[in-house]
Amino acid sequence: MKAIVLAGGHATRLWPITRNRAKPLLPLGEKPIIEFIVEEIENEVDEVLISTNKKYADDFRSYLDEYGHDNARVVVESQGSEEEKPGTIGAIINLLDEEDIEDDLLVVGGDNYQSFDGADFLEFCRSKDSPCNAVFDVKEKEVASQLGVVDVDGDRIRGFEEKPEEPPSTLGSIAWYFFPQQDLELFQRYENHFRDTDVPAERYLDEPGRLIEWAHRETDMYAFSFEGEWFDIGTPEGYLRANAVVTDGNRIDGEVRDSEIRKNCVIHQDAEVKDSVIEDTVVFPEASVEDSELRNTIVDRSAEVSDTDLNDGLVGEHSQI
Repeated sequence: MKAIVLAGGHATRLWPITRNRAKPLLPLGEKPIIEFIVEEIENEVDEVLISTNKKYADDFRSYLDEYGHDNARVVVESQGSEEEKPGTIGAIINLLDEEDIEDDLLVVGGDNYQSFDGADFLEFCRSKDSPCNAVFDVKEKEVASQLGVVDVDGDRIRGFEEKPEEPPSTLGSIAWYFFPQQDLELFQRYENHFRDTDVPAERYLDEPGRLIEWAHRETDMYAFSFEGEWFDIGTPEGYLRANAVVTDGNRIDGEVRDSEIRKNCVIHQDAEVKDSVIEDTVVFPEASVEDSELRNTIVDRSAEVSDTDLNDGLVGEHSQI
């Protein structure tokens, strides 16, 4: 089995934090987001392919060198900006061709955090020997409207709607997909189908959910439902909430002086917080916060925040406030 970890986006919803940093390499507690994923799957597959763009390729290679994943490597999408991006499905189709993949395939989004065991997901998939998708009840229809919404009969997918304006339920598709070898041809059939329509390529070659939306009518597909936690780390709120879960409340590795550290804070090594009150906040290495009150805020590396009351803030690298 091969695994593709999707890590090629430019993460504009988290700018300026991700303006020059790949979102899957953001720290989640003490290690990068992507490390949680690779740890889950590396012993279950023959090879992990991290699919990214030229801008971040060397950063991911450095990550692999640091964490010592011998069966993982970086593959580069042929694009340099979000506008030139072939789309997530397009990148997968290109990889299937360029890498001559003829194995069962696991596809995972590199910017999600979930509490289920990857081995349990793959055991479920192998038992079905059909395409499978992990699904999670997000509880709120506003959240579901940003996902693929799944209708199931038992564990069989009988309906799927990508990002509906009025979600019929709150059962959302997350970016864990399995395709057995005999069903890899679905990708090419999907592209051929939409190439002959007036649907813009940037739409049908983008979100993987578009493929599931089409393919569940072409073949049996199954839903792996789980309970626990799942976060879309594409938003500041998702990133802060995931940090809170991973660290079980707070993680203080930096220097804190004469400050009140309330719930859900991460202060990284070499960061400094002085004479301040912070809550639901992440302070990156070498950043400093002084005489300030921060809530729901991310302070990037080497930024300086002084004499400031900030809520829902994103403070970019080397910024001074």
